[in-house]
Amino acid sequence: MNQELANVIKIYSTGTHQELSNYLIGKSKDTLIGILVDLLTMYINDKNSSTIRELITVTLAGYTHKEGKIGYNGFKQDTFISGKTIKCEAKPKNANTLKEIM
Repeated sequence: MNQELANVIKIYSTGTHQELSNYLIGKSKDTLIGILVDLLTMYINDKNSSTIRELITVTLAGYTHKEGKIGYNGFKQDTFISGKTIKCEAKPKNANTLKEIM
């Protein structure tokens, strides 16, 4: 984790919204991009956090992601029956290698 991301997480966790805003306002576009990319990489590869992988899977499949851990993960409107929704479950596994997937 880069030091900028560590600082952002620390301020977000212990500071005020204004302190976080003031810290981020002074950063360059490249630094902000680096912070966001590092955060996404860390979150997507966290073996204990499936939320972002569920969001990606459901969205790519054409569904709207439903927040929360209980129940279905996504839904979309049924094109044949007006007012009906189709629900989906997504439980993607985080794999570091192709061998782990198979």
